[in-house]
Amino acid sequence: MNDNNRVEFQEVWTATYAMYRQRVSDSMLDLSFGALAPYSIEDVRKGITAHIRNPDTGQFPPKPADVIKHISGNSQSAGGEAWAKVDRAIRCVGNYRSVVFDDPRIHAAIERLGGWPKMSLTDEKEYPFLRNNFLKLYQGFTVQPPAVYPRKLVGTSEHQNSNHDSFERGRPQDEPVMIGDPERAKLVYQGGGDLGVAQIHQQGTQTFLGSAIDEQVKRLGGGAA
Repeated sequence: MNDNNRVEFQEVWTATYAMYRQRVSDSMLDLSFGALAPYSIEDVRKGITAHIRNPDTGQFPPKPADVIKHISGNSQSAGGEAWAKVDRAIRCVGNYRSVVFDDPRIHAAIERLGGWPKMSLTDEKEYPFLRNNFLKLYQGFTVQPPAVYPRKLVGTSEHQNSNHDSFERGRPQDEPVMIGDPERAKLVYQGGGDLGVAQIHQQGTQTFLGSAIDEQVKRLGGGAA
């Protein structure tokens, strides 16, 4: 969700709590909106409805974690599905191309693990440890979604080109590979930040080319998968 969904979210959240004869304060609305911001308003509606229908917990008003659980399933099963996407991308795309997954929690977890090239080049002996570390991070982000995350996971090619002395300023980079649902991946791309912690460590004081990023946003948001 973004600020354009705030009014609709307020109406839905307030109406939900009214069913339980409870009122919602402005601060509660802000906290709940922030916690659920990584999800679409449609998913939030579905998650609330699923909570209300749940015979075990539906007698209590939903907390953001309840809604997230119904959107994504429990953290372990959701983490397994997320790792399957990452594993396929590592094996089928590799470290060379930049990638965008359809889940911001994947971006946040991979950033914490050092970035896309580092993950993609992990030795087979270290691969089980990589999986376990990813799952722990992902499960944590399921409970508390990341406030910020990189809009794309920069691959080796784009990293090298952006640091090349002869790189033409303002020239668009190759479009990243979309992993998972294309429409959700576009939302992740458009909702993420330009520079993540891992990229800062890798690139020092290098800054992204604003016009190139703007051009990618236009192309990725234009309906072409």
